[in-house]
Amino acid sequence: MAAPTHQIPAFLQRTGPPSLRARRSPRLILIGLLCTCLGGLGCAVAWQRTTHAHQVIVVARALARGEQVGAGDLTTTSIGAASGVSTVAADRLDALVGRTALVDLPSGALVTADSIGDSAIAPGTSVIGLHLPAGRVPSTLVPGADVVLATAPAPDDNPDAELAKEQSPGMVVSTPVQASDGSWSLDVQVRTDVALHLAGLASVGRLVVVQTGGA
Repeated sequence: MAAPTHQIPAFLQRTGPPSLRARRSPRLILIGLLCTCLGGLGCAVAWQRTTHAHQVIVVARALARGEQVGAGDLTTTSIGAASGVSTVAADRLDALVGRTALVDLPSGALVTADSIGDSAIAPGTSVIGLHLPAGRVPSTLVPGADVVLATAPAPDDNPDAELAKEQSPGMVVSTPVQASDGSWSLDVQVRTDVALHLAGLASVGRLVVVQTGGA
């Protein structure tokens, strides 16, 4: 005779391991929302900086005060908006070439509206162009250097001839350029009342430039 079979009620039968209901941590939810907000804020700031960046002019090669700006002396760069910083838009670069550095400009400096322009001549002064033989101009002259323009014999003068000794102060306003024969060309600012006389002496080679230490 077969043994009776006891059936387990269906509600007691287990078809698998008990399921645990996941609990959501309010702290983790808050951290997730915070990260999402910070990420969105970072993207917004980056987008704003990108859209507000603009091209400006910077100095590619250091320029001394009074030096003429060449085509390769300036370049452009992109910067963000900065309150209180004076800049010159990149589309004005061509307009600045050929003008004068009004202050010393180191390489990499931002060009401002008042750093490059037309050289102003002080009242009572004039600018004369000099072209003098080799040995008559110091090789260390730069724009802004204080000099004395003194009379000297011309190369073909009799060295024993008497020559009136004259001296006039001046200031170099352009970078001296040396030619292949050793002669120098430069512009010097002097008093108006002696400008023509000094220009005449220079034209016949009877002038020498002496650099001084200034006032």
